[in-house]
Amino acid sequence: MESMETNALQVLGLDDNMRMVTKNVYSSLPDPPVSLHAPLAFAAAAWPPRDGVDRISALPVDILRDILSRLPVRDAARTSALSTRWRRLWRSAPLVLADAHLKHTGRAPGPDELDRTGGLLLRAMDGMRDVARMVSSALAAHPGPFRSVHITCTPMDAHRSELALWLQLLAARGVQELVFVNRASKFDTDVPFPATLFRCSSLTRLYIGFLRFPAVATVPRAASFPHLRELGLCSLIMGQRELAFLLDRCPVLENFEIVCHRELLRLRVASHSLRCVEVCMSIVEEITVEHAARLERLMFWETCGTGGVIDNVGGIIDMRTRVKIGHAPNLRVLGFLVPVMHELSIGNTDIRAGTKPTRRTMVQSVQMLGIQLKLFDNNQVRMLPSFLRCFPNVETLYIQSETTLSGNTTGKLNPKLLQETSPIECLQKHIKNVIMREFRMQRSELDFLKFIAERGQVLEKVVVVLTHTCSSSADRLRASLSTFMASTRLANEDCKLIVYESPFPIDATAWCFQGAFNMSKDPFDVSKCFKDGASCRAD
Repeated sequence: MESMETNALQVLGLDDNMRMVTKNVYSSLPDPPVSLHAPLAFAAAAWPPRDGVDRISALPVDILRDILSRLPVRDAARTSALSTRWRRLWRSAPLVLADAHLKHTGRAPGPDELDRTGGLLLRAMDGMRDVARMVSSALAAHPGPFRSVHITCTPMDAHRSELALWLQLLAARGVQELVFVNRASKFDTDVPFPATLFRCSSLTRLYIGFLRFPAVATVPRAASFPHLRELGLCSLIMGQRELAFLLDRCPVLENFEIVCHRELLRLRVASHSLRCVEVCMSIVEEITVEHAARLERLMFWETCGTGGVIDNVGGIIDMRTRVKIGHAPNLRVLGFLVPVMHELSIGNTDIRAGTKPTRRTMVQSVQMLGIQLKLFDNNQVRMLPSFLRCFPNVETLYIQSETTLSGNTTGKLNPKLLQETSPIECLQKHIKNVIMREFRMQRSELDFLKFIAERGQVLEKVVVVLTHTCSSSADRLRASLSTFMASTRLANEDCKLIVYESPFPIDATAWCFQGAFNMSKDPFDVSKCFKDGASCRAD
């Protein structure tokens, strides 16, 4: 499936960087509420009633409208030709429109043709067909309300006049869910998004991608999104002033993600409503949590800091991002922190190697912590105990084992860096589960496992996820790991070792954007995402 997605993106004529950004952006989007692939519908059509009676048309109008709102827009509109009973039903049902469904004119795709992001492959393969005219017709023909509109396949650079008209219609018809992603072929595409967006005050969910966000000077001062609960900003040209203005105008916002931001990012979290913040694949100077009483999840993935120099293998090192955590009494999930690159501050205290823990340097509420770590890098390992001491009540610890650009991970973990540290409260008293991802069976990784197992007094489970390149020798490595753990003096003799292969086709761990918004699930557990993306999506 990975190669199929890559080939599909190549069809669009994208270069390597743009393919990566496009894939990440589309992976972050929520699925449309309707699908072209409906196996139950096909099964029902294969068994029509024997007496030929049309019982569906006899259903109450409200039920028929609900049925129509669950069909792709092309099929829903066509029901107007069935009979006089159906003639006006589509226009009276809330509109659900996805331009990806207008592109696809053939048979409905099978499950093996749909990728885990809800149709990226399908969109890409059909991507050469311009459906702007059909989108305009559907939006103009329907009187509203608009329940959900997903425009993700239209090159807006060629349809700027339509963009303005569509925003006017969306605002006038009370759109509730809007996913608007420009189908850009070049990373430097600059398409301004009309300030009319701020007239869509009925929005509850909004995702925008590959566009220039309206300048603050063009937006009415009183503009706001009083009902918006979920917001995704994907590869936007957007300054700090615009970002701060937008967040200030979302008084009930709960879920917020930034993906592939095209400007240097400085994010200030000061909200009474936010519960989850995701920052992914962006250059971040600073993230400051000032006052966020309801914040439960603060998550980073593949973020880069500012500054840095190029090392001898072409990688960038010595980048820095300030991460400041102030008042966040309900913060439960944090990660992935990168020691050294992430300069952590708790309250007014900068956390450094050897910082002594006090009540002012601890976030007592965090129960799940993710750390991205080069275990052969002495500077990162030296910072690890200080990071762990800041979160004394962690019960689940994720370690993402990293390598260099050249793939080198053969350095040894200096045992003195960890053995000479004073006791770490969360490790001794609270951590029950340790999950090591991208495990390559290197000496430094084994030394770290030993360090954890010999000190984890309540440790119940150690999960090792072998990286993709180790899959061919998984049985041998599993046996070696079992032997290694058996020779270790476990602090808790009942601790179990679980080893399994990475479900991903390359040496990388996926990140489930939508799954993080489901507060009932472990946001770092992506073991089912590749085979079944829907299993980790928010309800």
